[in-house]
Amino acid sequence: MLSFLFFIIIFVLILGLVILLSVLGFIRSIFGSIFGFGKRKTPTQDQQQQDFDQPTPKQKIFTDKEGEYVDYEEVE
Repeated sequence: MLSFLFFIIIFVLILGLVILLSVLGFIRSIFGSIFGFGKRKTPTQDQQQQDFDQPTPKQKIFTDKEGEYVDYEEVE
């Protein structure tokens, strides 16, 4: 009976610890997204961020002939 009670106490402590750590991780992620800490940037990430910040010149994808209307002729 005493070993079963000991098992229940250990189980509740471990379960409480898991719940506490998951709540703390969630709070940390919220504060990290709000204040911007907790994320370390590497130089390649800085370069990628700069690439997204700079607008790219718009280029025409289709040629002049594509997408134009043509006269409709009915074939009999």
